[in-house]
Amino acid sequence: MTGYAERFEWYASVCHSVQQRAIELENQPDKRKGLRMFAPKEVAAILGISPGHLRNLHREPNFPPGRSAGNGRRSYSIDDLHAARAWLFDQTNSARYDPSRRENEGEKLQTIAFVNFKGGSGKTTSATHFAQYLALHGYRVLLIDLDPQASATALFGLHPDTDVAPEATFAGWTRRDDDADAASLAKRMPQTTYWPRLDLIPASLALQQVEYELVGTLLAQRRYPFYDQLRQLLAHVSERYDVVVCDCRPDVGMLTLNALIAATGLVVPMPPSMIDFASSGEFFRILAQIARDLTEVAPGALAYDFVRVLITKHKMADRNQEAIVAWQRAHFGGSALDAPMLETALVDAAGILKETLYEYEPEGNRQTYQRGLTAMNRVNASLEAELLRVWGRSATGQGLAA
Repeated sequence: MTGYAERFEWYASVCHSVQQRAIELENQPDKRKGLRMFAPKEVAAILGISPGHLRNLHREPNFPPGRSAGNGRRSYSIDDLHAARAWLFDQTNSARYDPSRRENEGEKLQTIAFVNFKGGSGKTTSATHFAQYLALHGYRVLLIDLDPQASATALFGLHPDTDVAPEATFAGWTRRDDDADAASLAKRMPQTTYWPRLDLIPASLALQQVEYELVGTLLAQRRYPFYDQLRQLLAHVSERYDVVVCDCRPDVGMLTLNALIAATGLVVPMPPSMIDFASSGEFFRILAQIARDLTEVAPGALAYDFVRVLITKHKMADRNQEAIVAWQRAHFGGSALDAPMLETALVDAAGILKETLYEYEPEGNRQTYQRGLTAMNRVNASLEAELLRVWGRSATGQGLAA
């Protein structure tokens, strides 16, 4: 032994101790992770009405009052927001206030996988913000963390080592006994979060072992549908959700392959750098080979309603990046989303607190925060428009965020 095992174990224990301390601080009674209050202007934008209209609605009987401070300012919890949406739907019967998919009209479950070959491309940031955006706007969402690093899981206040049992992850599904009640197991797996309308199947290091276990099962049973496990799980819970969001690991292993098969849409986050451009090229080459292989093994297994490239970590003042962004848009054409995800210190500042921009309450310049939040909303509204297009709805009729 060279001592590397012991050294790496010690490094791991240091990281664990620091993270555990942070979680202990988070979970004090006065600091338990939860959602901030929303200002009237934010609520009006989310509901797709004007601030003046929102003020007038408070004169109506039974409209959710929100919370009034001593200075007369009003704020709203996310429950108040959803109650306001429900009130508006009852009064108007307008579909814009009830975005849930209409299964009886043929609107199928949308499963969106955020994938790329390279770490650091912004997969977790974009996937988590998109899931929260959808929940904020009234959709029923399931977020599945398929990355053993469990960054998305940690953003929801869970410590992967101590708060997430292996059977609570996707590993719990792949390790089920042949005689297990698959439907009951699948329905138990999604966990509620402090975000109403947003459930989570968390991740832990147990998922790393799943990669090897699926290969072992395939070697023992040549006809084992190793690639179809996630799709089978979702078939049992599809009626509970409008959209499933998958945060994938930065490779094309067994877990990512399951997401590729289950997905109806792919989002490929790509920072505007030549290294990431080259890495993404290799990723697409691998996907091409997977598509060819699956044509022989499982014809029709890949069926996407859309595939979109999302430009991430964009610094608008960087001329070199601007050139690469122009190349990305020129070469990918309509496959590249118009709205880029901006590189902003606010995302890092919120991440230190294990928060997203939708949870973060800035203490400094709110104008800077608002610019970052507006850019994030544009990204997510563009992706929401893809869902609505697939369902045959008008994006403008849904009151999308600006």
